[in-house]
Amino acid sequence: MRTKIKLITANIVVMLLLTISFITIAKPNDTLGIDANSNSPAKIVVLVRHAEKRDDGTRNPVLSEAGQQRAKALIEALQQLELSQLIASNYQRTQLTLDPIANQRKLPVIIADSQFGLDAHIASIVTLVNQTSGNSLIAGHSNTVPLIIKALGGPKIPAIEESQYASLYLLSIPKEGAVSLIQTHFGN
Repeated sequence: MRTKIKLITANIVVMLLLTISFITIAKPNDTLGIDANSNSPAKIVVLVRHAEKRDDGTRNPVLSEAGQQRAKALIEALQQLELSQLIASNYQRTQLTLDPIANQRKLPVIIADSQFGLDAHIASIVTLVNQTSGNSLIAGHSNTVPLIIKALGGPKIPAIEESQYASLYLLSIPKEGAVSLIQTHFGN
């Protein structure tokens, strides 16, 4: 029951953001300060920390059974949101978090390599998001998700705890105006 409520909450938030976007299109551009020729006043960037990982003592573990279930929960949580790209780090736990939705949507997982350091990794993700007019889903890490949100113009968020895997961040990036962030949960 609790899982279903969380998934419903995530779906409601996504639908609310989409509704706001469509309402914004219908309102006069002079009141909202948007481009009248714009087909989409905002794009949505969804950020999640990778799902639960196996504690195998390695630097690059796979997902645990709970992590595999959480990765599958992304499909239902984001079913109402059209996605243009999926972005992960070069660590398999982020890629495996996106695999179920990638397979279901038939989208490739784009790797933003972290071998050149954290700043270059974040800059690479920002570039990928800015290069598409569509919505993006990013699987990051506890230390990178807050930095990515900030680099995309969002607010500073508190550090993500090591045991925190269920947070889903919806960043709305308008063509003009302030970026907004909603935090919700998905999965168990």
